[in-house]
Amino acid sequence: MNSPRRTPRGFLRLGKPAERTPFGDLTNVQDRLLARGIKPRKKWGQNFLTRPEIAQKIVEATGATSDDVVLEIGPGAGALTGRLAQRARHVVAVEFDRGLADLLEEDLGEWGRVTVVRGDILDVALADVCAGQGVAQVVVVGNVPYAITTPILEWLIAQRVHVAHATLLVQKEYAARLAAAPDTEEYGSLTIYARYAMRLEPLFPVSPGAFWPKPAVDSMLVRLRFREAPPVEVPDEARLFTIVRASFQQRRKTLANALLPLYGLKRERVERLLHAAHVAGGRRGETLDLEEFARIARHEAPYRAETEAENAPDTERDREPGP
Repeated sequence: MNSPRRTPRGFLRLGKPAERTPFGDLTNVQDRLLARGIKPRKKWGQNFLTRPEIAQKIVEATGATSDDVVLEIGPGAGALTGRLAQRARHVVAVEFDRGLADLLEEDLGEWGRVTVVRGDILDVALADVCAGQGVAQVVVVGNVPYAITTPILEWLIAQRVHVAHATLLVQKEYAARLAAAPDTEEYGSLTIYARYAMRLEPLFPVSPGAFWPKPAVDSMLVRLRFREAPPVEVPDEARLFTIVRASFQQRRKTLANALLPLYGLKRERVERLLHAAHVAGGRRGETLDLEEFARIARHEAPYRAETEAENAPDTERDREPGP
């Protein structure tokens, strides 16, 4: 193996291209990992793909081409990594588990088309990855641990300017939440947040039998394409999601009651706001679509100003007495 060398951005690039195409052996993943003392960690949501035909189907669904740089989230034992590298220009594989990272370097390092990064995906700046690889955007792919799906989604949305598109394997119920319609059990603040930033396309389900160890739930491969501009206009994006979160915090409450804490517990003030936005206060938050929430956000400035003025200290009354 050639000596490792550092790129300007600090990623470890290993070796030069070799005349082989390493895919990672999926037929004996369990034996290979246990032989190295690597056991699946439940707290990290480690479930390893063991079906080569499913791995190939996932890779084909990413649509990655020879012009693309792929950022792989949690490559694990490398079920997708080598197959992605065969299609893409380069793969940056970010793995938190040091034992698995060592295995990936052993299997794929000398090939020269894979960069293994040890660390937490949530600490990775996609702007740095793009700069290091000389591209404007990366294609993101990953078998996402169920416990941190929402933080990863938020991480992607926050850096979406650097993402061409993302293909993720997530819990099937989670995919249903992202795609849910108003007034359904799955519909929630996460649905609104995702709809504001991206378009979601469910691709195909993957059964628990495709993994070792078997998860307790089915998975769904989804494709995310991030919007160049949101589908609704609001003066303050953060404030929109403050309103959305408050509306869903206690689902059985009416919208008027749910929003009371945001406006000084003044019912008359909330009712005036909802009337201005043409939204009935007797509805529950789970029945509103994104446009209706946006209307509330567009009309709420004067009512928020009333609340802030009411809560502001009285400078004349509170002024320290002079000498």
